[in-house]
Order: sequence, then structure tokens, then C-alpha cells
Amino acid sequence: MCFKTNQVKKSILFLCLSLISINNLNSQIIPKKRELPQHHSPIIRANLFAPIGFHLFGSAEIPILPKLTIMPQVGLVSAFGFTKESIDPALSNSSTVGFFGVELRRYVNLYHRYKKKKNINNYSGNYFALKYFASTPPFAKSNQSTNFESTRSIQIHYGFQREINKRFFWGGNIGFAVDDVFLENSQNSRYGLFPLLQFGVSVGYTF
Repeated sequence: MCFKTNQVKKSILFLCLSLISINNLNSQIIPKKRELPQHHSPIIRANLFAPIGFHLFGSAEIPILPKLTIMPQVGLVSAFGFTKESIDPALSNSSTVGFFGVELRRYVNLYHRYKKKKNINNYSGNYFALKYFASTPPFAKSNQSTNFESTRSIQIHYGFQREINKRFFWGGNIGFAVDDVFLENSQNSRYGLFPLLQFGVSVGYTF
């Protein structure tokens, strides 16, 4: 009877030690709750983007969730166009339009950068974005057959941005846009809606 009691005690002790070991192992394998420093106010920036036209604009990146932001943009685009007599872009034949955009960003590596003690201030990270873009007619008519005239587009891209010395930043993106650059003459255009490859680099100042 005493032998059986000792066996039961040993079994219970072994089970307890096993549960403690499994719990310690799980705590090492399964990461703790992924908490990030929160951004509570909009991040106001002045931006310059190139080379798909020279975009000069202001933006406000507004936090929605720890890794999700929305960013309205307003500014100007100055771009070179193709003359009606030639398929070559004429450097002197540029036009300028106003534009409005709104971009939804989902950041993908903020926790990884934070864990590695890298800077994530002002959303210094990589992201996927869905953007709506619309421009005005050109401020001055030019002799171009292809231009940014009244463009509307939906854009999807992958990008990154990095803070420099707390006030400056730089970044870039690459992706596609479904664009109607012939909106005013779409009935006469043999192109209509078509996907465009887009890429560029941006620099700017954070207020």
C-alpha cells in the first residue's frame, strides 16, 4: 500500500514537472503580445516625388490602427508630355496639373524593426498601399497628345520610408495603376483603361 502511494506521488510530481517544462518551452517559442509605440496624431509632411512626373505636395498620415494609416495628399504634378507630331517627349513641352490623392497603408515590418531596436518613428517601415489619385485639367494647354489631363487612377504599390534626423525622411515605392490618362478623349482613344507600372523615390520634411 505504501509502495502504491509512493508511485502515485512520483507520478503526480513527474506530471507537474512536465507541465512546468512545457509551459516554459511555450513561453520561449510563442512571442509575447506584439505591442508597439502608438502614434496618436497626424504626421504632416512636405513631399517631393520623382521621376514619374515631379510631384510637390503636402500630406497628413493619420493613424487608424497600430499598423494601418490613411494619408490624404494635395499638390502639383509637373510632367513632360509627347507632342502630337512626335512620339519623343519634348523637354520643353511640359504641363502642370493639381492633384488630390488618398492612400491606405498597411505596414508589414514595424514589429520586426522595433524588436531589432531599429527606428520606427513616424512610420519608418515597409508597407503595402492602395491609393486613389485624381488630377485637374492642366493649368496651361500644351501641344501634347499624351498627358496627365484629368487623370483618375487606382494604384497598388509596395513601398518604404525612413526617418532621417527626426525631421527629414526618404522613401520609395513600386507598383501598378489602372489609369485613364485619356479621360477627355477616351472615346477616341485606342488605349482606354490600362495598367501602368509606377515607381519612384520621395524625399521630404516632417513638421
